[in-house]
Amino acid sequence: MLKFSLIQPGRIDITPEEGVKDSRPTSSLIEHPKNRLVIDTEHPREDGHEYAAAFQRLGLSPADVSLVLFTHLHPDHFGHKQLFSNATFLYHQDDRFGFYFKNDPRMVLEGNALLDLAAGTRARPEYISGDPDLQALGSRVYIRNAPGHTPGSLMIFARVEGLVHAWVGDIFLNQSYYDDWSPPGSSWDPERIYEHMEYARARADVIIPSHGLPFKI
Repeated sequence: MLKFSLIQPGRIDITPEEGVKDSRPTSSLIEHPKNRLVIDTEHPREDGHEYAAAFQRLGLSPADVSLVLFTHLHPDHFGHKQLFSNATFLYHQDDRFGFYFKNDPRMVLEGNALLDLAAGTRARPEYISGDPDLQALGSRVYIRNAPGHTPGSLMIFARVEGLVHAWVGDIFLNQSYYDDWSPPGSSWDPERIYEHMEYARARADVIIPSHGLPFKI
């Protein structure tokens, strides 16, 4: 029912001496016949031309996207948001950078929620207290607050082609962090990240990390 396309893979280059030398977030597209959702966009230091061309290769334009959801509001994850001229932006209220979006349509999330893409432009978060059955999400995505990297970090789950996919933001920067079972550095509360790592490992079939290619687990 849902389709996943990788708009562009992320990358990360970190050295102990120089810190982060290069980074770009993984940007993803989830499509339903009535809606299109993008998860994370582009680093603002890029000129945006390569990013726009990635949509063209998918036969789309950023203007065709209705919803843009950010795993967290570190600036490298929401560059060039002006390309999404018809989108509503979603992020968690505990990432307190809403002034970046004050002139944009937005939905500020307050907890764990289901979002039904079949509702088209009328899609609104349905807040829930327990864990949903991820195998029965259908046209919905599950948005889960996962504080650790930032207070408002999110994980997003969707069932695509029979497999549960998890967009984990900076919980795992890439597959090597999963293989080493290591959270990223420079986090708000790195110890809390471990519970989210376990949650994703126990429930997902495919991990989409924030700065690398998707991988099966």
